[in-house]
Amino acid sequence: MLGEFKSTLDSKGRMNFPVKVREELGDVFMISKTLDQHCIKVYTMEDWNALAEKIKELPQTKTANLQRVLFGSAFAVEPDKQGRALIPAPLREYAGLKTDVVIVGLVGRAEIWDKEQWESFNSTKKDEDIVSVAMELGL
Repeated sequence: MLGEFKSTLDSKGRMNFPVKVREELGDVFMISKTLDQHCIKVYTMEDWNALAEKIKELPQTKTANLQRVLFGSAFAVEPDKQGRALIPAPLREYAGLKTDVVIVGLVGRAEIWDKEQWESFNSTKKDEDIVSVAMELGL
C-alpha cells in the first residue's frame, strides 16, 4: 500500500476507507496504537498474524509491556458496503483524531493520522535522518 489518502470522521467515529485501501487491506483488518507516534497503525490480517507470531517467539519478560500496548489496544475492523468503519473511541482519543484524517500507506500496512498532526509531523521531521537511512539502504 502506497500513498496518502484523505478522509473524515463522522459524528459516530466512523471513517471511509478508500476503495484502493480496502482492496489492499482485505475485508477485515486490524488497527492498534503505534509505538513511536500518536497515530493508529493499520495491518492486513496476514501482517498482524505474522507480527503476533514473531512477538510470541520472544521471551515474555521482554515483550510483556509491548503486548499490553499493542494487543490491548487492537481492534478488528470490517468496513460496511460504503467503506465506512468505526474507529473505536480509545484509538481516536490516543491518536487525537478530530474530523479530518489522513491514511498513509506503508507497504502492507498503513497509519491513520489526524490531518493537523500529519502536517505538523511533515513540517518538523528531520530530513537528515531520512537521508541517512536512505543512504544505508543504497537509495
